[in-house]
Amino acid sequence: MTLSKNKISFSIFSILFLFFLHGCVQTLSLITIPVTVAQLGATAYQSIEKADIDAAVTSGVTKKELNKIQNVAIFLGQENTEPPFGRIGDLGAVVGDNLCVELTKLGFKVYEGSKLRKLTKAGYSTKKIANAGKKLGAQAIVTGNITAGQNRSFGMLGIGRMNTVVQSVSMKIIGVRKANTLMIITINYKIGQNPRVAAEGMAMVLKTKLEDPTLNVEELFKKEKIG
Repeated sequence: MTLSKNKISFSIFSILFLFFLHGCVQTLSLITIPVTVAQLGATAYQSIEKADIDAAVTSGVTKKELNKIQNVAIFLGQENTEPPFGRIGDLGAVVGDNLCVELTKLGFKVYEGSKLRKLTKAGYSTKKIANAGKKLGAQAIVTGNITAGQNRSFGMLGIGRMNTVVQSVSMKIIGVRKANTLMIITINYKIGQNPRVAAEGMAMVLKTKLEDPTLNVEELFKKEKIG
C-alpha cells in the first residue's frame, strides 16, 4: 500500500512537532507567564520565605505607638529624566506605586508620593517630608531604597532576556509628629523579585511588623503555611 503525499507530509509534520515539543519541555517552565491574583499572592508568600528579613525599632518607640499607624504616605523613587521617562523608568517608583495598592488592600489609608512632592519645596529633608505628610493626614511616611538586580528568562526557542528585578529593600518608617525614625525594615531576596511581587511581600511584612515588631516574619509565615 502506498501512502499519499498528503499523509506522508502530515506524518513528517507530526513527528517533527512532537520532537520539537519534547525538546522544549525543559524551557517551558522558564517562560514568563502573566500571574493571576491568586498566583501572585502565593508568589509573594514564597518570595518572603526566600528572603532575609530584619527590623529594628528605634529606642523609645512603643508597640502601642506602631499599632496606631493606619494612614501612611509612600515616598519611594522619583520621576526618571531619561528614557523610559516618568515613574515607569525608575524601579523604586514602580515598587512604591505598587506598594500603595497593596497596603490599600490590607486596610491602610495610603497617600502617594506625588502629593508629598507638591507640598514639599526646595529639597526633601526628613522634616519637610514629615510636615507634608502631616498636612495630608498621614501618621507615618514610608521611604527608603530599592536595589535592582538582573534575572535572565528564556522563551520557547531558548532565547534569553534580562529582566530588572528587586534584589533588596530598605524601608524607613518615619513618624510625622516628631519627624523621627520609628522603625527600619530590610528585606534581602535570595532570588530577585518582580516589582509587583516584591511590593506585595513588603506590604505583608510592614503590616506584620507594625502590629508586633517582635515577631519573626519568616517563621510566622512558615507556621501559617504549615497550619
